[in-house]
This record gives sequence, structure tokens and C-alpha cells, in this order.
Amino acid sequence: MARTVKPLTDKEIKEAKSKTKDYQLTDGNGLYLLVTSRNTKLWRFNYIFENKRNLTSFGTYPAVTLKQARDKRDELKELIAGGVNPAQKKKDDKIQVQTIEQSKQNTFYEVSQKWLKHNINNWIPKHHKEKSQRVVNHLYSTYNYNGKTISIKDKPIDTISRLEVIDLLLAVEHKPNGTNELARRTKQLLQQILDYAVTFEYVPHNIIRGINTVDILGKKQSKNYPTITEPKEVKKLLEAIDTYNGGYSTKMALKLLPYLFVRSANIRQMEWVEIDFNTKEWSIPKDKMKTKEAFILPLCHQAITILKEVQANKMSDKYVFPSDIYINRPMSDNTLNYALKRLGYKDEFVTHSFRAMFSTIAYTQLNEPNGHNFSSEVIEACLAHKEPNKVKGAYNRSSYKNAMRGLMVWYGNYLDEVKKGVSE
Repeated sequence: MARTVKPLTDKEIKEAKSKTKDYQLTDGNGLYLLVTSRNTKLWRFNYIFENKRNLTSFGTYPAVTLKQARDKRDELKELIAGGVNPAQKKKDDKIQVQTIEQSKQNTFYEVSQKWLKHNINNWIPKHHKEKSQRVVNHLYSTYNYNGKTISIKDKPIDTISRLEVIDLLLAVEHKPNGTNELARRTKQLLQQILDYAVTFEYVPHNIIRGINTVDILGKKQSKNYPTITEPKEVKKLLEAIDTYNGGYSTKMALKLLPYLFVRSANIRQMEWVEIDFNTKEWSIPKDKMKTKEAFILPLCHQAITILKEVQANKMSDKYVFPSDIYINRPMSDNTLNYALKRLGYKDEFVTHSFRAMFSTIAYTQLNEPNGHNFSSEVIEACLAHKEPNKVKGAYNRSSYKNAMRGLMVWYGNYLDEVKKGVSE
């Protein structure tokens, strides 16, 4: 016959004194109080799970009262009846708490900063600086959009949801000075960070991969730069550039741009080592190209003349068009656009418009009387537009070299004729 255990009372527990050896006060059903020789009172629960005896603790008395200890015992007995080992659950709960705490530390901010640090040697400094600034400006900002406050900066990265990302992208698109293109670039940036997070197991999967950009932001909006193509207006533009009275570097870069029509960054960062006066070519390294491929642009004699004049008066041994303030640095981003504004061309013509001007004129004059007979592929090659087919692209760059030179010579002569008024 099983021995009947008399349950403990609060009075009995309070009056229990320490002895030279530890001893137990039993409450029944596996629960007992261990009174130690150091005058501490510890709750213990003794149970059998899968034919093995186990022991777990509930804390100290009086921090854990008699009632609380009994409630805990009854809770664990229910777990045992359900086939759960309380000791294993305790370990699992501890791991879960640690995981949650670790997750709180792995905020989007912390992981994105690790991503930037991870890539510091993978990207050129200028590219790394631009990425870092975009992260700060667009992903660390707090937005108020559509009645919601949106911020992911301090959120654990594994708790960010697709809906939060969608709200963020829409907020970027509709913020002051926000655009559809900016929202798309922000999505690409976020996708790269989350790919890194997946690689290093901060998140189980990249939630961006399940978002259809068209569904959220609509079809990509093509960016059409304003330009000038009518001979009268082209003549006015070229004559206006000749009258520019600002810095020497700025004026000469403006004079060269109509004949080269490259992107702003390329003309601003042009270096003397890239110019070959013998072959009349400009070799732009791949790290300066949007296509990430090296590009060789033939130079017409008008461009060579301008470059030789700059060389005779050069202010920097490195940059063709250095800053007017710091000769060891290229001119700043907005210098050329600001110069065009000073000439009276505000939003209707920007630096990039020289590319659109060449493209429109070259296509319009294709196979026309007094025009040229170079193909559309040659026109696109002069613009350094990337050929989707890599094999074909490599072939075109090689096979179109002479044709590109021919088109560049034709266009330089065309601009001179327009400036003289012959084509009016």
C-alpha cells in the first residue's frame, strides 16, 4: 500500500531550519523542498519519463511560493501525460529565448552594415560610398505613407514581412522627389542585402524573391531625356557653349561633349592616360562604364583639337577636366548641368541630352541625302549600349571599330556644318 504523504504548509516551510546536512520536505506527487546546510530552500520536482528518473528545479523559496511550486508541478505533470519531457522542454525554451534575443540584435541596420563592410573590398570606393548613402537615405528612413508609419531600420531582419517591404517601396516612390525608378533601385538594393542575410543565415529565405515588381510598381517607366535636334537650335547651343565664361575645365568639357556624347561621369573622370593621340582613341576602363565592360571610343578631329588645347593648358597631370578648386579631383557631379543652366538651358537640356541629341540625329540622318549609311548597330555601339548577346556584342565591338570611327567623323563634321549655318 502506497505511503500517504502529508502536504506541506507555509508555516512548516517558514519554520524549517538548516542542519549540518541537506534534507528534504516532501509535498507529494514528486514535489519537495530541499533545505540546504547553507540555509537556502530550493524547490525540486522528481519525475519519471520513459522509465528514467529525472529531476528539475523550480527556483528558491520564498521567491517561488508553495502555491506557485504546486502549479508548476501540475503543469509539468500535464506535459508528461502528453508525452513531453519537461527537462527537454526547458532546454528548448532556453534555446528559443536565446534565439529571440539574438534575433533582436540582428536588426536590419546591423545586418545591412555587415553587408556594407563585407563588400568594402569588393567594390570601388566610389561605388561603395554610393551604396552606403542609398541605404541610409532610402532604407533607414521612417516614412508616413497611406496612414502608416513605415520603418525597417531597427526591426529584427527575420521579422520583416513582404507587406512591409511593399509599403516601403510605395513610400519611396511617392515621397517628395521620389520616382518609380528610385523605388525599383531601392528594391534591388534591399534584395542584395537579403541575399547576404540568407547566405549567413540571418533569415531563412529572401522575401523579396516573392514580390513581383510589376504588380507593385507597374511597368518600368522609360526615362526620356530632353534634347535638341533642330539644326537652328543645335547651332544656338554650340554658340552658347563658346560664350561660356565660367571655369576653364567646365568650358572645355562642354565644348568636347557634343562630339563625344558620353555619360556625365565619363567626361568628368576622363584621365590623360586614357587618351591615345596617335590612334585617336579614348579607352575607358570597365570600372567607369555603366555596362561594366571596357569601351574604346574613336575620336573625331574636332575632339582631338579640343583635347590638345586642354593639354597645352592642363591644370592636372591626372584628370583632363579637374575641379576648378581641387586640381587633383575630377569636377563635381552637377558642374556641367549647372553650367548649362547658366547658359539658359534649365530643364530642357542636361548633360545626358547630348547622348539623345546624337542618337536622334544619327537615326534621322541614316540613309538620307548628305546623311550617313552606318547601321543602327553602329549607332548603338557608339553610345556604348550593351548588346544582350555577349558573343554578338564582343564581335560587334571588334567588327564595328572602323564603322564607329566613320560615324564619329561624320557626326563631328555634321555639327561643324550646322554651326556654320550650312544645314539651316
